[in-house]
Amino acid sequence: MRYYWVSLCLLIAAVIAFVGTAVGTRLSLADLMVRDAERREALQLDTELQRLLTLLVDIETGQRGYIITGQLPFLRPYEEALQELGKQREGLRVRLQRNGAPTEMLDRLDQLIDARIQHSRQSVERRVDHTAIAQDLGPYVEGKRLMDDLRFQVDQLALEQQRRIADVDLLAEDVQQRTTWLTKSLLGVGLVALALALALMFYERRLRDLAETALRVANAGLEQQVAQRTEALSQALLRIRSFATELDRSIEDERRRLAREVHDQIGQVGTAIKMIVATLRAEPPSRAEPLFKELEVLADDTIRSARHISAALRPPLLDELGLEAALGHYLQTLGRQSGLTTRLELDAAELLTPQQANPLFRIVQEASTNVLRHAHATALRVTGRPRVQAGESGYELEIVDNGRGPGGTRPDASGLRGMRERAALAGGDFDFGAALEHGTRVRVWLPLEPPGAGDQDAQEEEAWT
Repeated sequence: MRYYWVSLCLLIAAVIAFVGTAVGTRLSLADLMVRDAERREALQLDTELQRLLTLLVDIETGQRGYIITGQLPFLRPYEEALQELGKQREGLRVRLQRNGAPTEMLDRLDQLIDARIQHSRQSVERRVDHTAIAQDLGPYVEGKRLMDDLRFQVDQLALEQQRRIADVDLLAEDVQQRTTWLTKSLLGVGLVALALALALMFYERRLRDLAETALRVANAGLEQQVAQRTEALSQALLRIRSFATELDRSIEDERRRLAREVHDQIGQVGTAIKMIVATLRAEPPSRAEPLFKELEVLADDTIRSARHISAALRPPLLDELGLEAALGHYLQTLGRQSGLTTRLELDAAELLTPQQANPLFRIVQEASTNVLRHAHATALRVTGRPRVQAGESGYELEIVDNGRGPGGTRPDASGLRGMRERAALAGGDFDFGAALEHGTRVRVWLPLEPPGAGDQDAQEEEAWT
């Protein structure tokens, strides 16, 4: 729609140009008709002036023939010319005056006509003897002078009409040129505006088609993304349910193990203590000293069992000294018990909150257990560092062994699924695959929380508890 108003304005301009052409042509035609009427009027006046001169010549010829011959038939053209001249004079004067002829020239013409008519009448009246020829040349000379003056006046008026005809022709030619130029210009402007409007409308239509195509593609892409996101959410929901089931199963297994340890260790110690106490009641004081020493040993065993169970539930170092200390102690114990060569390299582990340190510790525990069970490795390395991923600050933890690699490991194994779900619940990413040289590599990335967020979460947990 960005070119809609431009196209509309161009169409309006084209219509205005075409209407202007029509109006201009009509006005020019009316002007040409007026000029043509003026030209016809001037031509007609010129013709009538020549007719006037012809009538005067007929009067002169008629009266001269009568004077010379004395025959009455020569007076017929004289009388007819006088009669017609009387009808024509008044109308011719009015039209000449209306057409712009000078009044002085018209008055002079009337005076000369009257003088010529009067002279002719006098010449006819003086003709008494119809057989004799007048010997007096004065009237002839006077008549000739009057006719010359009349011809001059008529020629002047005729020249005036011819000049008017020439002026009208020039004006008509100018009107024609202006009309031609105006018509060509307005038609050109109208055609150019119409062509531009059509081009813009076609271009606007093209842009609209492209926009509709892009919108359809975008809608298809959005639908595909929605379908993919829906599928991903479904898969995530299934993984969460599976993780919840696995977690519940792990909790139950841990409870059974802890119940066995409590039963086997603390229960046996308690039974032994009870039996020793019963013996002390029956024995005399002189024989009670060895029994007291045995009670101290059993008490020490009870304390060690309680510490072992407590450490299995949650390492105290994780809460007291942080992730680096807890992992260091765990890896040392693991190396001492299994013979693995362990190495820990953590940079800026203090950036992690306690809520993030716990899943990382459990993932290291699970990965180490898988190494002991399946990898046949001799060395285990745990490294951690801050790392930016997709423009977001986070912390990356890698667990690498030199074992046989992940070739035979199922992607949906319970250990892998548990580590993956722990990372997902913490808002991070989890990768499992082969190491660069050989062995297996487990990678976890967790986003770092803003400063103070961990303390606020801890305060909220304490408030709820």
